[in-house]
Amino acid sequence: MKECLLDVVRKGDIAALERLALENALGEVTEAEKAALCRTAAKAGQARMLRHLFEHNHLYSVEKDGEGRTLLHYAASSGDRETAAFCLDVLGYDPMKGDRQGKTPLELAAEAEDGGALALFREHLGFGLEDCYRNPVLRGFHPDPSVIRAGEEYYLVNSSFTYFPGLPVSRSRDLVHWELVGHAAEDLEKSGLQGLPGGYGYWAPDIARMRGRFYVTATLRRNTPPQRLQMLTWAARPSGPWAAPVFLPLDGIDPSLFEDDDGKMYMLVNPGAILTEIGPEGQLLSEPEMIYFGDAKIKPEGAHLLKKDGWYYLFLAEGGTGEGHMETVVRSRNLRGPYEACPFNPVLGRRETDAYIRRGGHGKPVELPDGRWAFVYLCGRRTSDRTVMGRETALDPMTWTAEGWPMVNGLKGPSCLQRCPLPTRGEGGANREWLTPRGDPAALADFGQGKITLRCGKDPSSLEGAGLLLRRQTEGRFTFRAALDLSGGQEGDLAGLCGYYDEKSFFLFGLERRGGGYRLTVREQTGEKSTVRDLGPWSGPGAELQVEGNGLDRTLTASDGLETRVLGLRTEYLCDEGAFGEKRFTGATLGLAAVGIGKAVFEDVREEMTEWTPEGRDE
Repeated sequence: MKECLLDVVRKGDIAALERLALENALGEVTEAEKAALCRTAAKAGQARMLRHLFEHNHLYSVEKDGEGRTLLHYAASSGDRETAAFCLDVLGYDPMKGDRQGKTPLELAAEAEDGGALALFREHLGFGLEDCYRNPVLRGFHPDPSVIRAGEEYYLVNSSFTYFPGLPVSRSRDLVHWELVGHAAEDLEKSGLQGLPGGYGYWAPDIARMRGRFYVTATLRRNTPPQRLQMLTWAARPSGPWAAPVFLPLDGIDPSLFEDDDGKMYMLVNPGAILTEIGPEGQLLSEPEMIYFGDAKIKPEGAHLLKKDGWYYLFLAEGGTGEGHMETVVRSRNLRGPYEACPFNPVLGRRETDAYIRRGGHGKPVELPDGRWAFVYLCGRRTSDRTVMGRETALDPMTWTAEGWPMVNGLKGPSCLQRCPLPTRGEGGANREWLTPRGDPAALADFGQGKITLRCGKDPSSLEGAGLLLRRQTEGRFTFRAALDLSGGQEGDLAGLCGYYDEKSFFLFGLERRGGGYRLTVREQTGEKSTVRDLGPWSGPGAELQVEGNGLDRTLTASDGLETRVLGLRTEYLCDEGAFGEKRFTGATLGLAAVGIGKAVFEDVREEMTEWTPEGRDE
């Protein structure tokens, strides 16, 4: 395509375009060139030209670009009201629709110098960008959410697998801003986590309020028989203290709790929905009975029962935990069925596998005080075409049809940007607690006076006593740094910064005490293979260490004030799609590591997180 044609469109010169048409200069325009012409007109804010291309020259295109942007994205970036109106009203694009990095036309209009498009979107939507939140609401590894409302507060629990403290409980007053208030698995000795591989441990919890108590149940997925036990605990308050766990010998996963109108308590496990009546302290009062298998009949899990208007609604996560993940709903007038499937199934699911927010499913509905409903569910964010942060917690509105069927986000799939369901009533940020796989951070480290003294433990590849203090990675770009002092280490001790997914997927970058001196070392574990790179002698026991993350790339930097060394890593293994291990259900973490028998001191531990965007993107 000649540059002159793009220039004519950019300038909005319709007369020149018609002259080119008469000269047959438009006769061999390809579909890709048509798309480029339309995007050029939209980005330039040339409303009349864009309309003319559609109406008169048949040079129209509604294809998204390679980053998932529609013509409305381009029109919004121009700020021109008339151009945005054509894309909104005539072409029918959604101003809340995110591209492959989650950027919406509403956000682009807010960044434009011309405020015309932004004013149009506000009129169309009935709200502005300041009234919105971005998904996920709990960022970083927070899978399998379950939520309840207690008065004006909401409580949420997530899976924790082998990490301790386990089963984090968060509180919110607006469903968007969450703060950590406790853990339902708070006693390491009674947790049953010892010796379990990564990806095992506490799966898919549920939180419920019954008989004046708060209950949490979860599957303890073990590596030895019995492979699956259902843990049950209770407390007077969601912040705890929680009762010593009771382990029910029910085979299955993803337990949930339901109290019927007659006061009877039930536990559901999967596959499908297997129902058992239980007592208030976990007594098994009936034989397990499958009441429904599933609508899609593909790995039906995560069952939750809701009773509304005389109907029993059964919500199910189906399709597995990957790209086919979805949420289906069935209902019955009787607890034990028969159940009929919602005609809109799946009520939540992402068919666009290149979308920014993917894997929507495994959720639970919650009613707001004014009678509206919301749906809290797990999702995965796209970073370098991988799910680096693991499965996270997202929120979308849920509405009911006149026939009594629920629909999540109008069946549009997971949203990137959404209107806040309630007035903002919190400042909750990312969950920044320290975690240790199968170990207690409080017993492993001393925190005080701006220092963290970490006792050396076993290698991160060990299933027992690893010397790790980890935090969830919450964004695709980050900088994590600390000043290390290994003068308290013994011969052979190694300490530094760590990127960790599980015991078969990690790196450790730091100093090793060897031969009476110190050496700079990088250790990588990829499956069963361990690789150690000796980067040479180091001046002493102290080093300023930094890990900079960008998608799957890591830049490691060490400095002693006189010398700086830099190394790059490609960490394909720090994501759900890594090639090692069968149960990759967690997410990337980063933190501090110390291996051996001595101790390491870390000062000035800092981090900065930024949402990932691909290189070269036009911001």
